[in-house]
Amino acid sequence: MKVLFAHGFEGVPNGRKARYLRDTLSLNVVAPLMNQKGWTFEDHIAVVEDALAQNPDLETLVGSSMGAFAIAAAAARHRQRKLRLVLLAPAVGIHQAWIEQLGEDGMKLWAEMGSLQYHHQGVGHHVELPYHLFTQCREAAEVICTHPTVIVHGLRDDVVPVESALALARRSPGVRRMYAVDDGHRLLDSLPLLGEAIELLGTPR
Repeated sequence: MKVLFAHGFEGVPNGRKARYLRDTLSLNVVAPLMNQKGWTFEDHIAVVEDALAQNPDLETLVGSSMGAFAIAAAAARHRQRKLRLVLLAPAVGIHQAWIEQLGEDGMKLWAEMGSLQYHHQGVGHHVELPYHLFTQCREAAEVICTHPTVIVHGLRDDVVPVESALALARRSPGVRRMYAVDDGHRLLDSLPLLGEAIELLGTPR
């Protein structure tokens, strides 16, 4: 089975989750570099849409954090396509976390400057985060999943509160199951749920 894996904001294409999908679950993994087009949320969505266009047989989409958010947003634009989503700690509502972290003055400065310098762990150096990253995440925060979807979110997530995922599940008719697990944002203790989630959604025909 071929699956798309969309890594998180500070992740990499060949991280632990992608390797688990490939090596443990023996899946054919398409794992693009999510920041290859830039740092806005629309850039991340475009990477997912490119992968869908280039892989017409791709039906199973797995995403982590910002990658999960991008998958949900991209799928919402392709409601007629047969897709199945596994969202790991989806970063829906991440804009609220940024507001709390930066405060009123920090957000005002970000808006006025147009970008924010940020040390990115994944690339290993500072990058300029455009203010559009914030506004686009805010605008997409009420995304609805209509495709068959499983959500896995940690109760100890200190990046994106589990309440955001619960709200996504409540408003989304496609959500088949929501796993609220005793884990943090990276969900490294919950990787076995990946296979269970994919199996629950069924085998593509």
